[in-house]
Amino acid sequence: MLAKYKRVPDVIALILGIIGILDFCFLALYGAAIRNFGVLFPLVVGILLSIIAIIRLSGNGHILRIKNTVIRGGFISVCVIFILSFVLIEGIIIASSTADTNVEVDYLFILGSGLKGEQIPPTLKNRIDKGVEYLRENPNLMVVVTGGQGPNEAISEAEAMKRYLVSNGIDESRIIMEDKSTSTAENMKFSAEVLEQLTGRRDYRIMIVTSEFHLFRSKMLARHHGFTPYGIPAPTNPYELPNSFIREYFAVLKSIVFDIMLD
Repeated sequence: MLAKYKRVPDVIALILGIIGILDFCFLALYGAAIRNFGVLFPLVVGILLSIIAIIRLSGNGHILRIKNTVIRGGFISVCVIFILSFVLIEGIIIASSTADTNVEVDYLFILGSGLKGEQIPPTLKNRIDKGVEYLRENPNLMVVVTGGQGPNEAISEAEAMKRYLVSNGIDESRIIMEDKSTSTAENMKFSAEVLEQLTGRRDYRIMIVTSEFHLFRSKMLARHHGFTPYGIPAPTNPYELPNSFIREYFAVLKSIVFDIMLD
């Protein structure tokens, strides 16, 4: 009976592994970018968990044992640190994904998220639609559209956002373009430079419109470049949301080290 229950963790690991693999297959089937880290990570982890579980369930778990106590201790420590940091950062990301209300700001920022040629994908459309809604509620507010031209993009994200805003009744005179950035850090850095060139300062209160999972990192990088940030979350397609939150964990770590500490 005891031996039977010892197999439970391996069965759970196998189930989780299969879920990770199926998650990748589902997203690939629905046209997600399979090179996206948030899509690939569950696949890689799923394959590893499945292989380990199958080996253990087949009675060959001894080949997975690490005999060197130092290496084993280091591996366990790394796993524990990863799990704790993942839970902590994901908790902060989730807690930061709500809208800031009843605040006065100097500018609205809409962050880009990629184009398909000149077409605006659903994620970016959701962001711009939220921006349109906020600009209609605040008719005297200027908006900064920020995003450069990446691979397979016929125009810059900023240009696409500008066209969409104008087509939805936002006067072109209210729109400021930053069309060179290729990352969230550059969104904030280059937008700060654009505003400084226009007004002589960059220490503005800004309302950032971006996807809910992206708000925490966007605000963090905005503070780093002198802004006082607030946020409005734009919805993400439900089937993409879990992978987006997973990817954002690694993006936050990258931003803390490379975009802030080493900047």
